[in-house]
Amino acid sequence: MKPLIDPRIEAFQQKSQKPLLSAIVWNNGELFESSYGMEKDSSIDVFEIGSNGKTFTTTLLATLIQNKIVNLDDPVSRFRPDLPFAKAITLKQLATHTSGLPPNPLKWHKVLGRGAIDSILNFNSDQFEDYLSGIEKLPKPKSPKYSNLGMALLGNLLAGCLNQTYEQAVKELVLEPLGMLETHASVEKYDDTRLVKGHSANGRPTPHFTWESMEPAGVWFSTPSDIMIFLKAYLGHSGDKWKNVLKITTEPVANYSKQLSIGLGWILFESEEVGRICFHNGGTFGQLSTFACALEKDIAIALFSNRRERFWHPFLTSYQIDAMAIDILEILGEYNVSQTNNT
Repeated sequence: MKPLIDPRIEAFQQKSQKPLLSAIVWNNGELFESSYGMEKDSSIDVFEIGSNGKTFTTTLLATLIQNKIVNLDDPVSRFRPDLPFAKAITLKQLATHTSGLPPNPLKWHKVLGRGAIDSILNFNSDQFEDYLSGIEKLPKPKSPKYSNLGMALLGNLLAGCLNQTYEQAVKELVLEPLGMLETHASVEKYDDTRLVKGHSANGRPTPHFTWESMEPAGVWFSTPSDIMIFLKAYLGHSGDKWKNVLKITTEPVANYSKQLSIGLGWILFESEEVGRICFHNGGTFGQLSTFACALEKDIAIALFSNRRERFWHPFLTSYQIDAMAIDILEILGEYNVSQTNNT
């Protein structure tokens, strides 16, 4: 597996100027893990996974559906009748970015412009509630419109119906049963010596990511090993019970385009080489990551970087960490077929 993976990641890492890029890959019973670029101390293993944490939120949703605690079509008003728009949208719409809620509970320049880090770090639960209460009516999007706010609301609603914090609910019902004991939504849970330090696109160090009340949208820290446990569960390695629960999240619900659809949180598409793929990505102040599974081929990959991309990189496939992850899945799928044919 190493000769197939190393050249591609090394070339990407050099071109995209990522000082560190860590990879963990599962392929038909074989595990591969390596780091590229600057040398990584083996004790430094905790990354910020950003919006990839949305898949934890939708897994919590799937678990509660399976346990008959909530229904996918429950209106938000079942949980928060006080919100002006609560009757108009459902849990399904929150989980598939089809609610019409704005992307963030802050103006765009507060998230993307100068001072964005301070705006997010200083955000609090009162601001979250004030913003939600100020939304009177929602537009009906023709296709999914990505909303951190919608996913945050979803996770907080689910935790509320369990009378737990969001982190407690995810840990108790998802992470701990799967054996993901090194995954937390609080940076304080780790010794500082284990934490990967993030950097802006210009290489400046960035603070660790926190965003009060927005945890379900992507304020999680984890290790490559823990994330691979999660991805392998989608492939059936944690038993049929988990595979059936997780399958709920990877059924198409709405379409982005002819090629792309969305399940509960996951982006989905059909690959000629490996069949159905689900993937997600995440970015924080100074880190990037992407997760992807070939659901029919027992292949999964997670990539982690300690530096944000430059503003124009997401517009070019050759600079996209997602595109490289999917390329590796497809290469491994073709390799597996050739090995089978040779035997």
